[in-house]
Amino acid sequence: MNIHFKDKELFERLKKATLVKVKVGSHMYGTNTESSDTDWLYIYATSENELLSVIQSYHQLQYIEDGVDHNFISLHGFIRNCLSGDSTINFEVIQSGLLNDSLLWLNDMKETFITYTMIRSYLGLARRDINHYHKQKDDYNRKKRLGHIIRGYIYARKMIDHHWNFETANRELRSIELDVSNNKMLRKYETKISELRTELSEKFNGHTLGYAQHIDVETGIKLNNRVIELCNSLDYRDKQKHLEGFKLDVFINAYENWVDYD
Repeated sequence: MNIHFKDKELFERLKKATLVKVKVGSHMYGTNTESSDTDWLYIYATSENELLSVIQSYHQLQYIEDGVDHNFISLHGFIRNCLSGDSTINFEVIQSGLLNDSLLWLNDMKETFITYTMIRSYLGLARRDINHYHKQKDDYNRKKRLGHIIRGYIYARKMIDHHWNFETANRELRSIELDVSNNKMLRKYETKISELRTELSEKFNGHTLGYAQHIDVETGIKLNNRVIELCNSLDYRDKQKHLEGFKLDVFINAYENWVDYD
């Protein structure tokens, strides 16, 4: 979930603290049209205050400027969200191969984040979107919701089958003509998702899934060491300085009261 903020000074500070900026959403999936919104994800150098805080939040900060969404997530929040399954979007950024500069090395660790937990998250989100499908008031939004449902299914199926590739998965998604004239396609994927959830559970419990639950221990140690190395670099520390005195009020509020969209 995104925590909206309107503090222009904080917006500029977060941009200066950014390690990598990536265009996300429909532009990343290749499903964008002329009317599609532009969404950016900024991964910033985690502030000292966040590292020292007893509260950990998986929420992103969002600033809207001229109709463009600017979403900010700390480096540590970004990676933790991938490991916990709390953000499929963060996972997709790694799988897209779009990371560069100081996070280029994460592109070589894509498979690390393909886990039982992440696959389950995609199926869970697909189920959520099925529940919300009937609340949509027009065909445009029903198609958008159906697209999310099918994408979640395709991603989960390809990962379970060990045929995962971000580009080919999105190519398959784009090849499907969405039909919301009735509920036939929705019911079809509802059944597929239910069956896939059962298959996932059986393979995980039977130790035949072939993926770690959260992260393979040996690879996790390597990942942890790379992050520590990055955080000790001069470039990282210079970016981190832009967030000295960073206030965590909104994160603590979201921790207790969920997200406030004031």
